[in-house]
Amino acid sequence: MFGKSGFSMPVRLTEQINDTSDYPDVVEFLQPVKIEGTLKNENEFFILEAKGDAEVMLQCDRCLAPVKKHLCFKIKERFAHTGKSNEETETFSGDQIDLTDFVRRGIIGALPMKVLCSEDCKGLCPVCGKNLNEGVCECDTTYIDPRFESLRALFNVDEEV
Repeated sequence: MFGKSGFSMPVRLTEQINDTSDYPDVVEFLQPVKIEGTLKNENEFFILEAKGDAEVMLQCDRCLAPVKKHLCFKIKERFAHTGKSNEETETFSGDQIDLTDFVRRGIIGALPMKVLCSEDCKGLCPVCGKNLNEGVCECDTTYIDPRFESLRALFNVDEEV
């Protein structure tokens, strides 16, 4: 696959991902995932340094509305043929390296912890489930934790002491 040590070659990959089951919170990949970088041969090891881009559709964490996000991630991995392993080196056999797991890790690592459709998203009504960004509902949302019910008498102004 590669010649002597010091050899490098550009890497450009484009892959459409249709199955989102391995990607938590991703509803859909809107465009093919793109990877660009360099694969270098250094003393029988192969070093991949690449940048990736993905355009995904996520759900707002408050109201479940669709939110489009652009993800950027980096891949830096070291590979060796089977039999030359250590804990910092991935192994491969034959003349091809499967990057699927490394791309998946990069995408998952680039996913935001919280996704909001807007900073002032009001979310869903906890009673009826209506999207409160579209208007108010008539539900009574004044929930009082039963453990604090006895304290409520202290603040009842209608009661005489």
